[in-house]
Amino acid sequence: MKKIFLLVPVLLLLCTFGASAQSFRSGYFLDDYVYGYRINPAQMTQKSFVGVAIGNIDLQNNGNIGAASLLFPNGNSIVTGLNKAVSAEQFLGGLKDINSLSFDESVNIFSLGIVKENQMITAEINVRALAGVSIPKDLLAFAKKGGTGVSYDLGGLGAGANAFADINFGYTRVLNDLLTVGGRVHLLLGMADLYAGTNPSPVNLGENSISLKPDLALEFSGLPTFSPAASGKITDFGEIGFNGSPVGGFGAALDLGVQFKPFPGFEAMVALNDLGFISWNNSFSGGIKGDFTFSGGSIGLEGGEIKTDLDGIVDKLMDSFKIVTGTTGSRMSGMPFNIAAGAKYKMPFYDKLSAGVLATYHSSAYNPWFDARLGVTITPVSLIGLSANIGTGTFGPTFGAALDAHLGPINLLLGLDSFMGKIGKFSGVPIPLDQFMANIHFGLAFTF
Repeated sequence: MKKIFLLVPVLLLLCTFGASAQSFRSGYFLDDYVYGYRINPAQMTQKSFVGVAIGNIDLQNNGNIGAASLLFPNGNSIVTGLNKAVSAEQFLGGLKDINSLSFDESVNIFSLGIVKENQMITAEINVRALAGVSIPKDLLAFAKKGGTGVSYDLGGLGAGANAFADINFGYTRVLNDLLTVGGRVHLLLGMADLYAGTNPSPVNLGENSISLKPDLALEFSGLPTFSPAASGKITDFGEIGFNGSPVGGFGAALDLGVQFKPFPGFEAMVALNDLGFISWNNSFSGGIKGDFTFSGGSIGLEGGEIKTDLDGIVDKLMDSFKIVTGTTGSRMSGMPFNIAAGAKYKMPFYDKLSAGVLATYHSSAYNPWFDARLGVTITPVSLIGLSANIGTGTFGPTFGAALDAHLGPINLLLGLDSFMGKIGKFSGVPIPLDQFMANIHFGLAFTF
């Protein structure tokens, strides 16, 4: 049996989880970014605005590995790292202890900002989703090398997804020439929160045996429901359904920000965003545990094949695993929050040119990251602003760019926050070969 079958579920996990989004960081450097209050609630716009349907879209995806860590050239073909043509050192040397991908997407349904004298009121309706997957290096080492008298730990394998609607209201006020403060309150309507992941799960390969002690945690919350079978066997598993409610949970989050202008042309800010939680209804928390030993015949993974008599192993394996029920009812989960700090300065010799710095930390449970950028913006005329930035962070060197166009009452923004590394193609489709981060942003607002 070819070992490639062990990589198939890994590749499926990497490709099928799409999901809410961070604020567009390159927008911070612009002179009048309409949605700047998303980065810092204390940021005011110059005009009132409204956005409908496609007012603000962020599509952000991060990963600390790319296709080059899993796929390798072999003559005129591409093979997986489990292929005999790829050495264990070459394959495993390009992997992290925990290899992860996260997806953080957001679509704005409605947004409104009312600016009056020294204050601004905002309101938004957004649909958001989060997802992530993590794969331990030991899992791929087990599939690649096998061995005798060797132990592996398959803990750290996990995948999860979270989806909800976000209705928020914000208020920004200029206190004086030096200080502006702001905040936003989010009402969160949960749809689903799903997770499956392994706790420490040792695998021991003996000379004539293999033993497994898996410990898999399961969580179903929100609209999806899970009822395990009375027998507790995973061969019976149970029933997955929906609770029939239009909302799977309720929650709240808070954004806080401050802006400081100590002298003309200079401003600094600090902001904390998405500090909150969701309380999920009809939650199931449990897991699958087992203690399995298989003996009989020589067991090995060398040469790309499992060498043993597999008769009956699947049935024995399934019978040894049991579904363990932990808790049911409501469950609370925290939101991944952001901390941002930045400063901007307009050049005294040319006030249409500015430079700034921005540092951001994101607390994602699947893939936390840090990002620091230095940006330059030029606004030669009131109709258009151009910005570019470079920096570094968790994913290596970063870059970003933004185009802000004011066409009468129409404010259009296009931009990119990114570190992509090397790019390759698979069946004509561009794919990242190394670790990557990409946030594609589209903004549209009508000012008045």
